[in-house]
Amino acid sequence: MKILLLAPPATRLMNPATFVADLLPPKTWVPLGIASLASALRADGFTADYLDLHGYDWPFVEALLTGSDPDLVGISCFTFGRGNAMRLAALSKRLLPDVPVVMGGPHATFFPDQVLADGNVDLVAMGEGEVTMVELARRLAPGTGLRPVPECVRNRELDDIRGIAFLRDGSVHLTPARESATDLDVFPFPAYDAFELAEYKSPEIPPQYQSLPGTHVMTSRGCPFKCEFCSVNRFFKGKWAFRSPGNVADELEKLVADLGVRHVYFSDDLFSLNAQRTIGICKEILDRKLDLVWMAETRVDCVNEEMLGWMRKAGCYRVYYGVESGSPRILRSINKGFTTAQVRRAFRMTHQAGMEPCCFLMVGNPGETPDTIDETIELIREIRPGTSPIIGITTILPGTRQYALSKRQGLISDDYWRSDAAPPLYTGEYDVDDLIQLQIRLARGVCPEVYEEMRALGLDDNYFRLRRMMGSRHDRTA
Repeated sequence: MKILLLAPPATRLMNPATFVADLLPPKTWVPLGIASLASALRADGFTADYLDLHGYDWPFVEALLTGSDPDLVGISCFTFGRGNAMRLAALSKRLLPDVPVVMGGPHATFFPDQVLADGNVDLVAMGEGEVTMVELARRLAPGTGLRPVPECVRNRELDDIRGIAFLRDGSVHLTPARESATDLDVFPFPAYDAFELAEYKSPEIPPQYQSLPGTHVMTSRGCPFKCEFCSVNRFFKGKWAFRSPGNVADELEKLVADLGVRHVYFSDDLFSLNAQRTIGICKEILDRKLDLVWMAETRVDCVNEEMLGWMRKAGCYRVYYGVESGSPRILRSINKGFTTAQVRRAFRMTHQAGMEPCCFLMVGNPGETPDTIDETIELIREIRPGTSPIIGITTILPGTRQYALSKRQGLISDDYWRSDAAPPLYTGEYDVDDLIQLQIRLARGVCPEVYEEMRALGLDDNYFRLRRMMGSRHDRTA
């Protein structure tokens, strides 16, 4: 059986010079989802090809589908790229009408009804997909005696496969949920044969390391914390699963030997929840003399001096913390579960260990005011991040508690996701202009270079003053 796994083409961005969507967002990290599925399927004896279609145009995709002659097509679907994922499914179904299309990923998991509605997707793999895809491939492989997917559905021949969704008699049918993985060591390492690592460069990597061959590595999945704006807890059912230090080091050793990898971003949602495991990974890197530099993401309440010391010895130069706000009131509002005192302590310890502590910040959460922005400015100036904070505006995303709040407030409905529109900003208390002004206020206080870039784009107080004047004039003449 031949299986084709695809990450859809990227959604093009608006070119400010032409007002036409012709700019591709940069490639940042290899899509480990399809790479992990390919490895799992190959380990079970299937022929599995995979491709990141990020920079390809639709004529290429059409030629790929017709030329590959697959028995099964799998497509990853994230909220930001859902439109192109659905276009890819429609193209596959038009060109290969008898080939089953399976879609997975967070957005497909949260909205299987929308994904299945137009008939271009036959099955949705809910949640983590390795075991589910292998079981589907076994069941749908030629020679198993089963009929095409619609007949399998009608005759209940797929009902015992956990964690899938499909249409039966016009309604969405969900099989019993599949339990989240607990032992990640059982999965083979992601395949890399279809990737050219030089094409993937995250802008977060500092200039001195941009030339190093690198990739990101996932050593754990999930997060037990319940931040209001984040869907990770729901997707992984509140669990945190991890790989052992030896298993992580085995993959690192293979990446170094086979691909010459020198830079790694441990992009787990929560890298250091288990301190001894984190120290174990560091000791493995040192014992195996792996010549790596790396960075990781974690929480301020999940680090200690001993751990950070070992991380520095093992090559870590930067730690990203999701600080979000310097206001105790906002931290409580978004259910972060830590205090500003813990933020100060984590940054102090990270500085002392010889690494750059960096932070993600947000503006526009419920309860935000200019005063809470000023509290954030005060905290960030005190803790001295190693590089400019990354400042985002709170965005409404499926699967989050904030999404449920936004629905109750009438800001959004599930039907919104049937369009190609980008996820909206949270406007429960401010309009978009006010949110941008809050972002500018924070940037001006904590990262002047970013503020100057925003001013160069015309985003300054005069711009918003003019917009409000024009709005008031329109109101008077309407």
